[in-house]
Amino acid sequence: MIPAPARRLLDFIGSKEAPRGYDTVYANKMAQMPRPITTMTVDEVIVDGPRRTRLFGSSAAGRYQFMTATLKGLREETPTIGRMKLTPDLQDELGLRLLRRRGLDGFLAGTLSVTQFGLRLAQEWASFPVLQATKGAHRQVARGQSYYAGDGLNKALVSADEVQRFLNTLRAEPTVTVADPPAVIAPRAEVVPAGLIDDLPWWARLFGRKTRPTTAAAPAIGRPGLKPGGSAALWDVQKALRDRNYYTKGFLDGYDGPLTQSAISQARKDNGLGDGGLDQAFLAALPTMPLRPVPADRAEVSLKQAAKHAPEVFNPLKWVATLGAGALGIGGADSTGLLDQLQSGAARVNDVAGSVQTAIGVVGSIVVFVGEHKGILLVLLGLYLLFKAGGKALDAWIKVRQAFF
Repeated sequence: MIPAPARRLLDFIGSKEAPRGYDTVYANKMAQMPRPITTMTVDEVIVDGPRRTRLFGSSAAGRYQFMTATLKGLREETPTIGRMKLTPDLQDELGLRLLRRRGLDGFLAGTLSVTQFGLRLAQEWASFPVLQATKGAHRQVARGQSYYAGDGLNKALVSADEVQRFLNTLRAEPTVTVADPPAVIAPRAEVVPAGLIDDLPWWARLFGRKTRPTTAAAPAIGRPGLKPGGSAALWDVQKALRDRNYYTKGFLDGYDGPLTQSAISQARKDNGLGDGGLDQAFLAALPTMPLRPVPADRAEVSLKQAAKHAPEVFNPLKWVATLGAGALGIGGADSTGLLDQLQSGAARVNDVAGSVQTAIGVVGSIVVFVGEHKGILLVLLGLYLLFKAGGKALDAWIKVRQAFF
């Protein structure tokens, strides 16, 4: 769940940036879109960005008018969002991330002034004004003007007085933290106890093995990605859900966002816990939950469909296959009469082996052998690389068939 102050601020921003809602594109030209923004993946919205810029004047899209560069930056942080549809829930979560980038937590804690935070909002959303005169992106701007004034495209759509009053009211509210009280979220030792550390490789899990038994308590580990103000205990819950294939779309950050809530809800449903949230019954059942079952449509996806669905998963095998095909082609062209060469090559190996007396002779003989049989060696190298590429394709296919996006 998005904290109440952040939700209010997101609603305020959305009402100015895109009053027509989550499918808004720049200049309100939604009728010229191939389909609504909320039905497109983040990757598709990014790819369509240059077209929107050319036809509409800007790539801004969604309730928070995400620019293509902004979406690319968010995707670099978490590549999995590229395949996710830009639904209202995801737009809200990404909007919250932009607010936190711009210092929302510091502002609510009182370490960032209204004027400073207002400037950061204006730098993120062009329709918001700066709250005092400053150097803008293109020229000096006065209070009430857009930070990007002077580009011939952007202007402030809300007054500085309205923004300042809203921010003062927002900070006057009691701060709602994203961390749940200790009575709701148990310590890490209760979430992932000894004996249930899910660290088996994917191929072992395919055949029904769930965990590797241990006899000692799990050692303390770092929590990469935990954000300031996030809950370490909630990070542990997110990690346990991800290990069981429930929380594959979200960030391990300790924030109680909509994707975390969705993962908890699905885990409760699959394990007979009914409706609810992160209560003691869920925490007690979490360590013994099995891996999330793979949906039938995902389990039956073809290799061709998998490559289209998640092309980045297949990228590592492309260069291997290319090198393999190249080596095979060059070797084949160089190896006219391949069987004859193999026979004569075997005889030469025997002769060379008998004549080698010193280490220098061995090295020299190897160089001569490679030179004489480079065609055969290239063919063998090509076949080996193509074999490796096939293995990588199979591995990527299995990963896509198992994944939950």
